[in-house]
Amino acid sequence: MTILFASDLDRTLIYSKNSRGKEVSEQDFAEVEWIDEKPTAFMTNKGLQLFQHITSSITFLPVTTRTAEQYNRITGLFHTAEKPKYAIVSNGAVILEDGKALTEWSDKVIAQMQQDCTSIEHVLPQLDAYKKNKFVLKVMQAESWFVYLIIDEHAFSVEDFENLSQIFYQQGFTLSHQGRKVYIMPTCINKSTALQFIKERIAATTVIAAGDSMLDFEMVLNADHGFIPSHGEAIYKGGRLPSHVSITDQAGVLAGEEILKKVSDYLL
Repeated sequence: MTILFASDLDRTLIYSKNSRGKEVSEQDFAEVEWIDEKPTAFMTNKGLQLFQHITSSITFLPVTTRTAEQYNRITGLFHTAEKPKYAIVSNGAVILEDGKALTEWSDKVIAQMQQDCTSIEHVLPQLDAYKKNKFVLKVMQAESWFVYLIIDEHAFSVEDFENLSQIFYQQGFTLSHQGRKVYIMPTCINKSTALQFIKERIAATTVIAAGDSMLDFEMVLNADHGFIPSHGEAIYKGGRLPSHVSITDQAGVLAGEEILKKVSDYLL
């Protein structure tokens, strides 16, 4: 029996200083990512220990909106554990096998984007009008796959998000608001489809999935067992959840620890 644990990373298993919460003392944090030698992502020490125990027993699959380059910065997560054979990055546009992109997969995604007429070249000109808006600090692109906005959270309203959603949904894009970022994602680029590809490739019999955002929602729903952190966007916009999907009691970095404890308990 092959058990596959597929999990989002940021705000699910690992947390920035702004998102990790204040319930954990500084000495109880484990650093898992550094930029310019400064720690930028954390887990609890207990969470990291649980992660190392889990990944020694079952197949772990990172599933992230990060690009491959950004994913490779998370060296602390695999400091004492073997790096996963597979990783889903760029929200499902790219699948890494032993650190290299599977061209057979990305070629399929490109073909689907061309068929659906969705691309960042299609989105960027439409965002010019928003660059002068008070809530848009920067417009970024993740390689050639999707666009995201760096926003001022205090100036960004629910109405702003709904307005953007309506504009781009009709053009084949999914929007997700995660902290200081708003993702504008071609619908054909999604974590769930990429996860299904890996599930079939390794003949997994059971899938456990975790994620906090609407970009994770379908992946979590389609798993045999799913977990959503209590701070997750997916709780508020996903509607009523089925019985195989659980919401954590904790929020922030403690939600990540709780998810790992529940996965560990499942293996007993």
